[in-house]
Amino acid sequence: MTVPEVVIPEAAYENGTGFARQEPSTPSGRAPLGGGETPGSVPRSPALDGLADHADRFQLDAFNRARLSGSSGKGLGRLLGFARSPRPAAAAASPGTPEHLTLSTDDLLVFSEEGLPTSLLKHGSDNAGRAVKMFSSILTYQGVHGDALPPLAGLELIQKLLHQGLKRAELRDELYMQLIKQTRGGPGGAPTLRAWQLLLVVAASMPPGRDFTGLVSEYVHTASRDEAEDEGVRALAARTWAALKRTTKAGQRRTLPEMAEIDALLKGVRGATVVYFLDETFEEVAYDMSTTVAEAVEAIASQIKLEHYQTFSLFSVHKSKGGQPQDTVGGGDEQVSLDDTRYIADVLFDFKAAKAKEGTAPRLLFRKKMFRETDEAITEPRFMALSYIQAQHDYLEGQYPVIRDDAAQMAALQMHAAHGSELARDGPAFEAALEKYVTRAVLSGRPREEWRADVGARYRALAASSRDEAQAGFLRIIRSLPYGNAAFFAVRKIDDPIGLLPAKLILGINKRGVHFFRPVPKEYLHSAELRDIMQFGSNASAVFFKMRVAGVLHVFQFETRAGDEVCMALQTHINDIMMRRYSRARAAQDGGDDAPGAGAGGAGGPGPKYQAHVAELQRRLDEAAAALAEREAELDGLRAERANLRDEVAVLRGLDPADVRYDDDGEEGTAGARPAAVRAPLDLSALSLGAAAGGEAAAEALRAVEARIRGAEAERAVLEAKLARAEERHAAEVARLGAELAAARGPAQDQLRAKDAKINELVEELGSKELLLAEAGAAAAGAAAATAELAELRELRADVERRERQQAEVVASQAKRLEELDRLYRDESLARKKAHNALEDAKGKIRVYCRVRPLLPFERERGQEMAVQLPDELTISLTYLEKKREYAFDAVFPGGTPQERVFEDTRHLIQSAVDGYNVCIFAYGQTGSGKTFTIYGNEELPGLTPRGVTELFDIIDRDAGKFSFRVEVSLLELYCDDLQDLLAENKAGEKRFKQPKLDIKKDPKGVVTVPGATIVEATSARGLLATIEAGLARRHVSSTAMNRESSRSHLIITIGVEATNLQTQSVSRGKLSFVDLAGSERVKKSKSEGAQLKEAQAINKSLSALGNVIAALATEQGHVPYRDHKLTMLMSDSIGGTAKTLMFVNVSPVDANLDETNNSLQYATRVSTIRNEVGKNEANKDVLRLQRQVAHWKEQAGLAPHLRDYVDLVEIKDAVQNGEE
Repeated sequence: MTVPEVVIPEAAYENGTGFARQEPSTPSGRAPLGGGETPGSVPRSPALDGLADHADRFQLDAFNRARLSGSSGKGLGRLLGFARSPRPAAAAASPGTPEHLTLSTDDLLVFSEEGLPTSLLKHGSDNAGRAVKMFSSILTYQGVHGDALPPLAGLELIQKLLHQGLKRAELRDELYMQLIKQTRGGPGGAPTLRAWQLLLVVAASMPPGRDFTGLVSEYVHTASRDEAEDEGVRALAARTWAALKRTTKAGQRRTLPEMAEIDALLKGVRGATVVYFLDETFEEVAYDMSTTVAEAVEAIASQIKLEHYQTFSLFSVHKSKGGQPQDTVGGGDEQVSLDDTRYIADVLFDFKAAKAKEGTAPRLLFRKKMFRETDEAITEPRFMALSYIQAQHDYLEGQYPVIRDDAAQMAALQMHAAHGSELARDGPAFEAALEKYVTRAVLSGRPREEWRADVGARYRALAASSRDEAQAGFLRIIRSLPYGNAAFFAVRKIDDPIGLLPAKLILGINKRGVHFFRPVPKEYLHSAELRDIMQFGSNASAVFFKMRVAGVLHVFQFETRAGDEVCMALQTHINDIMMRRYSRARAAQDGGDDAPGAGAGGAGGPGPKYQAHVAELQRRLDEAAAALAEREAELDGLRAERANLRDEVAVLRGLDPADVRYDDDGEEGTAGARPAAVRAPLDLSALSLGAAAGGEAAAEALRAVEARIRGAEAERAVLEAKLARAEERHAAEVARLGAELAAARGPAQDQLRAKDAKINELVEELGSKELLLAEAGAAAAGAAAATAELAELRELRADVERRERQQAEVVASQAKRLEELDRLYRDESLARKKAHNALEDAKGKIRVYCRVRPLLPFERERGQEMAVQLPDELTISLTYLEKKREYAFDAVFPGGTPQERVFEDTRHLIQSAVDGYNVCIFAYGQTGSGKTFTIYGNEELPGLTPRGVTELFDIIDRDAGKFSFRVEVSLLELYCDDLQDLLAENKAGEKRFKQPKLDIKKDPKGVVTVPGATIVEATSARGLLATIEAGLARRHVSSTAMNRESSRSHLIITIGVEATNLQTQSVSRGKLSFVDLAGSERVKKSKSEGAQLKEAQAINKSLSALGNVIAALATEQGHVPYRDHKLTMLMSDSIGGTAKTLMFVNVSPVDANLDETNNSLQYATRVSTIRNEVGKNEANKDVLRLQRQVAHWKEQAGLAPHLRDYVDLVEIKDAVQNGEE
């Protein structure tokens, strides 16, 4: 749609804001606009190539009309940056707009000192007005008409400009064009640098529109390389170019940059934030306004020296406070993958907003987005360590359901990877490691002793392994699971054509396909291979799969906000499979028959081990060839040396070396006849002829010749001797050379033999591969035969189908029988619970047990006597004020009663808490009467709390096959009317008990709750007791005259038990409370002073308020003063509320404490008359569905997670707390 052109009103020119008709001068190199004018001197660099292509986007007609219709002669020249020159007379007389006076887009984009009367680009009237204000702000920041703005004011002005560009995309290009205008042909100096600063900030916050991206990018790039520009301008242009490249890829900022970010960018300073890893270590990463998540990931990988970081990304981690545990995968914190193009500054801004809204700040997490098939080939140590940490984290979060044997082996591997072989099997460290490295769902499946024995044996078997080997073994087990290395997503079922899936489930996506799990407890249900998924897609709130189930195509739909991530994970694994197949096909095509694996006929080709073996053989072969070549070179040298020696021998013999020939063995040669020996017989024959003819003279000559012959023979003998010696030396030299040659030839021949052996081995291996190929051919022939048999099998199909129908009828009847048995089981279970609770109710809504402590040694030494009698096991009597009084209770325990016997009568209340009831056990009595001993005991004689915890986890172990349990604990202390959280973690430097104020509320079921109190999850009796011990260590105790370790506060131990029925998925939530009330005391007896006096007064005040509540309930008054004190508010659901309550009244037997004993017994008698309205806290499927809808609408209303449950809580009123509100 074409944007209408804005017409400048005539009044704009009359009041000085328009333009007078003035002839502009042109820059050097352009023809003058007016006839005969001299070109101006204003430079227009850098050049704007391609600007003419955007001429239709500029308001050229409006500016040209402005030149001719204005009355001021100065505005246009200053606006367009032309030098002032006289106006030609012809221009005034020419009607219209002559061609030689028409402005171009290049004329508009030149530095100006004056404001714009309208926008440079075509906009509507509203945006045109905003554009004018934007340009005015740019001039103000440049300081064209005055001094530069103060730093803070300048940052505010920049933020306003960014707000316009980020809020209105149509003004973004306008802002870029205005800034380009102010950076071209300017006067230089500070105004130009400030214009480039603005352009830098804008480029780091938002990219230009698609039409102007090329123009702006080319302009900025040219400016960064223009040698004619100022050095400061080039530096800013280079930074702008880098920022522009980022924002062009990632898009604009989602949030308005803060002034601190802008200031840091202008100063070239980078901020820093902390990125965490799954093992709670962290790294600090630097960022600026335009740093993206992808760049931050690369920076972190560089810091930790991680080369293969392509599958890693950043996640935002949000604390899960108020939602259902099964709403997130693993029930832990919510982890949301951040897109690679998101800006770190935007993410941190969202974190600040979340902290302000929810009270807790999210944090950045560095982890893998998904495990890909290519990861298995990476052996980089850092990569392997991070993969192990993530796989271990996911496993411990419960994302990989495993059988017991695998769980035990994985626990042993994790222990060895973390501690080596240093753990002692019977030590507390081994027990803690067992609790840590076995998932809660599996751990509760069998007794701890069996786990300890099984894991201990496997742990000892790993003693010879290294920690790296243990990590690798753990990863192998994870990968071997069908759903190993999967990415998990929590979804809700929308459409399930086959009716096999529950309403809420978890999807797992890995290289094998899509896997379906029941969420609580996480249980594997079904898998669909990738080849069975024909189609998939998603929208903002759902994802669908069209996949084959039992040979039939069905469409499944699920509700989720992670649909894009689900589809991306699926597509990535499919792409990996296709790339692997393509690579194999390409390798086979390029290699032909000689390609690896071609002889074997396998699609996978030779494996990595085989390729490594072949490479090693090739290396050894190359080394042997090189050694052989070296030995042959040495042999050639020896042969040459031997030839030289032979030549020397020939010379010594007086022969020509060229005429000497040797046989193959080397020494034997022949030469021509020796000259003297040959000539002598010739001469002798000649003299013999002469003697016959010449007489005496001839005889004389003959003698001379014979003398010469004898001399020659003597000389020959000498030469022959010399020759013999030379031949001996030659033979010795030849022997030596032969020995050296043999010594050098031996290793070369050994290496040649080794090479031949390796070649033979490879030939044999090739033969085996060919044999495998032949077997594969035979298998193919068998398959053909099987295909032929298919026809026969089809004939049997009718009979098989008939049998299947019969089996289906049998299965249906068995299913009906199972349903009937299941119904009977549920009825029996319900009847058992009803009978059990009826039995408990028959004993009294609030049952009261009396326990008399034994006489203490120091009391006997003082001569004190027993003042109470126990006529039977239900009655206690005493004589008070000369009158005998008897009190009857549900049970009376005399002094010396063992702790086991006391707990036996309270054991069944633990089962009630597991069944979903609110149970409270509290102790009342004077100081020193044994309340703390009854409630908690000591290490040798544990009390109700340790024994109750042990019984609780025994029940959990017993019912682990039918229920999934979740146990949580909190410890509160009421000290001097101040409610303290004993499990809260104080920050360094804070006082010990400096904590935020805690409120006391009740939920719609009437159960008292304390929002904000620390809740710790426990998976074992040992862990729960350790948490309670840690809290008790912070309780206020002191010594008084009546008790050396007197509790100076009221203690409330609350254990929450959530049980999920694995079959019906109904959820029951019970609460088990142990309350140790501080002892009432008389100041006169306890001799309390100072702080102890204030404590005693506060204790007596709270107990007095509790007495008033009990009195009001006992007399059935309408007004029950629960709100008089925090203690009565905390116990409002236990006394006159919805709980099954058991009270222990602890009394001292000695006569010195007779007053306090009588008062305590009267107190307990009133309590025994109170009736509670007991109710079970259980939610079925329909209730859970409605609760999810309510939670959804709370989320839609923008309510913070930790406040979504808080809004349902109500104030405690001065009335019976029956939970009906």
